[in-house]
Amino acid sequence: MGEARGDAAGPGLGAGDAHVEGAQQRQIRGSALLVLGRVLALVIALATQVIMVRSLSKSDFGAFEYAITLAGSARILLSLGQGRLLSRFMATYDEQGDHPRMFGAMLLAVGTIVATSVPLIAALYLFPDELIGSAVDGDDGTRLVLLLIFLSPLEALDQVFVSLFAVFTKPTAIFFRKYLLAPGLRFVVVLVLALSNASVMFLAVGYLLAAAAGIGLYVVLFVAALRERDLLGKFRLREIVFPFRDVFEFSFPLITGELSLLSLKMGGVVVLAHLHSMVEVADYRVAFGPARLNTSITASFATLFLPIIARLHTRGDMDGLRSTYWNTAAFVAVFTFPIFALTGPLAPATTVAMFGERYAGSATVLSVLAVGYYLNVVLGFNTYALQVCGRIRWLVGVNLFVAVFNIGLCFALAPELGAVGIAAANCIALTSQNLLNQWALRGSIATACVDRSCWTCYALIVGGAALLAAFEWLVAPGIVASVVAAAVVSLLVLWGSQPALQLSATFPELQRLPLVGRLVR
Repeated sequence: MGEARGDAAGPGLGAGDAHVEGAQQRQIRGSALLVLGRVLALVIALATQVIMVRSLSKSDFGAFEYAITLAGSARILLSLGQGRLLSRFMATYDEQGDHPRMFGAMLLAVGTIVATSVPLIAALYLFPDELIGSAVDGDDGTRLVLLLIFLSPLEALDQVFVSLFAVFTKPTAIFFRKYLLAPGLRFVVVLVLALSNASVMFLAVGYLLAAAAGIGLYVVLFVAALRERDLLGKFRLREIVFPFRDVFEFSFPLITGELSLLSLKMGGVVVLAHLHSMVEVADYRVAFGPARLNTSITASFATLFLPIIARLHTRGDMDGLRSTYWNTAAFVAVFTFPIFALTGPLAPATTVAMFGERYAGSATVLSVLAVGYYLNVVLGFNTYALQVCGRIRWLVGVNLFVAVFNIGLCFALAPELGAVGIAAANCIALTSQNLLNQWALRGSIATACVDRSCWTCYALIVGGAALLAAFEWLVAPGIVASVVAAAVVSLLVLWGSQPALQLSATFPELQRLPLVGRLVR
């Protein structure tokens, strides 16, 4: 019964409502621009990491990654889940014309970051030996952590502004600031590091200044956006309503989700630093970045996906929600596949090409991590959909289970397997999380675990991955042959997945292009 309803509202048939279809296509088109920006950012970020890895010793790179991981992990918790979900409330309150709560949610998110950042930073500076010194080698490592911890509130504010821009501005603003300026500034810092043979402390200061400059630009652009929409005149401080209950009730499962993410991002690094050395941390972290690229397109689509499903749920349009969910899932799965091909089945050539022979042993780490992250995103935004549908207890239980499960696996596998053991623990935890949430989604939006219109798409993905794995095992290709093989298989997956993607409906201009028009249907 649930499967039949899901198929009837699948991507191949649309929602049956012109307004919803138009909104869905605008969401995909806007997300596609963000994906393009994300691809550019990935190219810059990869170049940045390659230069950094080749410019620093393994111990310095390991220490820097340890410090940047702690800073990123703290950022995950500082907003208490509000930053990533703020667009949901902004879109809902804007739809309802409830400006006092809209501005209240905005100020609540910023205030939460300030309130949580102050005690965290103060504790680290007051008790550096107890909180930091036991896990790093020497004073240099401690100084790196104390400096880079200021990245935590800046990156938390960055996520808040991205959510706000998703509701109040065009995607081009996010495209420029998040995907061009921020990675570009970091690339310049690393380039100066390589050319001047500067220290790792120079790198840390440069990252901090780049983040601060980006936030300053965000403030200027956001004020201009509010003025353009004539919203500044609706801001009245005395009428502000802080929606504490609505926001924290909805964001609580995300907080537990952030705990599971924290265990994946930070847990393995801390375990490795405790059981092994910074060299082992470097072997793991050098692969962590490329493996996480499998979530990059998901992050781009999520920026605009959450506001539209929030609006659809507010209207009670479950058919439109299901259609949007599976259409977006297909896009994410297909357009992430080229990244997965190079970081998963073809990881050996990719690792050596980017980081050199001294990191060749990290190829297995990269391959295992890539499998986990790709499986976690390939079925779509089940976490966001479950949140909108009110499955709070389920999400909380799954998130806490995954956090504990991952840390337990890390301690079990790391002593003997080192970085490979941490990667295996992460992969198992990520896969378990996705399968559990996908099972719950069946009843929440009355759909199958995999919509029938996406069967061909996912079958092609599985077959393509198996083909590339066999190619790597039999031929052991270099980077050129690997890129060609990944490109050919990815094009075949794209061509066969068009019914689920609805390319001709979403991007009708493609049909007017030579050669491409014949492939799009």
